[in-house]
Amino acid sequence: MSTSLKDFVQSTVKAIEHFDQNNIDCIKNVVREAINFYKLNSYEEVEETNEGTRRYLYIHSMMEENLLSKVVELSVGTDRDLYLEEVYQSFVIRQY
Repeated sequence: MSTSLKDFVQSTVKAIEHFDQNNIDCIKNVVREAINFYKLNSYEEVEETNEGTRRYLYIHSMMEENLLSKVVELSVGTDRDLYLEEVYQSFVIRQY
């Protein structure tokens, strides 16, 4: 972890082709990348329903939740407030 969180988010956003900070799927992609990069115990599960695909975020600890919340905040910029719960449409399960 030789890179700061801000640097990580900036480089991840640049690496995502056609990144749109208003697109929730793009933000979820950055969250998934953060989980992998920082080797977090939190994880995402995908469920197919009649309404379509639903993604659940399982959070392992408060520390990981704070880190992922900061990733979301840095991804959308300072002019907009968006929270982890909003990104996952309240499908967040805390396991701590």
